[in-house]
Amino acid sequence: MLPRGVKTFPGRLPHVPQTPTKLHLLISRATWWIFPLLVFGGIALTFLILRAGGPELPYVVLGVVLFLGFGWILISSLHPARADRACPECGEEALERLDPGTTRGVVCSGCGHTDRETSSWFLAEEETTLEEIVLAERARVSGLEVEELIRAHPVESAAQTESKE
Repeated sequence: MLPRGVKTFPGRLPHVPQTPTKLHLLISRATWWIFPLLVFGGIALTFLILRAGGPELPYVVLGVVLFLGFGWILISSLHPARADRACPECGEEALERLDPGTTRGVVCSGCGHTDRETSSWFLAEEETTLEEIVLAERARVSGLEVEELIRAHPVESAAQTESKE
């Protein structure tokens, strides 16, 4: 939920419609014929695999799919994402946040490349606590002081004091 008075997310750019090309029109017309053929082809392939593999094959496929899903979750939780500090211009690992008070914008300390629209959320997550930045941004947008905002939302402030302890 956005703060009072904010109609859209401040970092979102307006949508600019594009005129469709001939290739896009051809693909959109062809999908009406291609999609049903792909679905029926997939059903036929399933029957062929079941006929060749026997009645236990669906259980094996289900087990493999579940194993892959749980494996993906386990690997993702044990190895979380890290900030990519590689500069798109020079390739050096020198990206820094443009403004310490926000999670938008990066600057390269090596070549000076600046991008004000790139998210620096992961960089901020490694450098500071995100709650301070989020509360300051909410206070700026709503026109309140940070302390007033915390008093207005006591559930969030209680969760923050528990996380700091």
